[in-house]
Amino acid sequence: MPLPWLHDTQARLAQSYRAERFHHAQLFCGPVGVGKFELSDELGNALLCQNIAKQVAAQNSMLKPCGHCKSCLLTLAGTHPDKRLTQVDGQSIGVDDIRGISDFMNHSAAQNGNKVAIIENCEKMTTAAANALLKTLEEPTNSRFLILTTSQPAQLPATILSRCAKSDVKITNTALAQQWLETLDIPNYSWLALFYNQPLQVKHWQQQDQLKNIDTLYKFATEFKQSHNFKALVDIINKQPELVRIFTLFLSVQLKQQLLQGMSFDAYQSAQNALGEFLQNNTQVLGLNLPLAVSRLAYTLRNS
Repeated sequence: MPLPWLHDTQARLAQSYRAERFHHAQLFCGPVGVGKFELSDELGNALLCQNIAKQVAAQNSMLKPCGHCKSCLLTLAGTHPDKRLTQVDGQSIGVDDIRGISDFMNHSAAQNGNKVAIIENCEKMTTAAANALLKTLEEPTNSRFLILTTSQPAQLPATILSRCAKSDVKITNTALAQQWLETLDIPNYSWLALFYNQPLQVKHWQQQDQLKNIDTLYKFATEFKQSHNFKALVDIINKQPELVRIFTLFLSVQLKQQLLQGMSFDAYQSAQNALGEFLQNNTQVLGLNLPLAVSRLAYTLRNS
């Protein structure tokens, strides 16, 4: 399904390619769920397409694969020998991963065209891995393209940032995201607007059958000061620890609303500090007593 908010970024990339100013290393920065990987994957497929020159000229200034050449059929089958994807889930990207990319780039293209390597969440590179990548960035080879994505560009070394063409992938027109989400038949939850800048995150929750859990977290956040039974909340976070960030986001939004309604700034600051400590403990303290931590947070917020 096309992601309409990516249109402007795709048009700029096509324009730079047509003007022969397309950089060999592209870095896409943006929040989780905005479509950085989808953008990277389609760009990579377009760069491998044997009809890329015709596509740029014919498809309204877009870099898109034709979908029917031999190269495109290989990418559709997931077997293109000149495309390499590096993805890690909750792990670091090590120096061996990057050396593998360098070796891949240095070998001849099997299809006698371009070669493309994509590194998702490149901020996960270790220091040694980032240093190893520098050689590939500093000594580009013709017809070799490196595409990086990150949601945390501040964690990347300046040496990496300075050697890439950086594009900020974001949603400037939330109506496009809202309309796109409506096509997925997602209920109009009260919290949905908070994620119009991350629509693919909402789609992921839908696919994982998590929308009701997210809605439960939102309801707990809106009634947190009055609640005394947190079992359902604790159960959700215990089963999916990553959702604690969503719960704290909902609580933070509630605190901002209370500030606008007359809450003192000192009380607001104290509550936000307690919320930050709660999140930090949940992400860094092994064996945390979650029911006790939730109860302590509720007590602090009630007395703010």
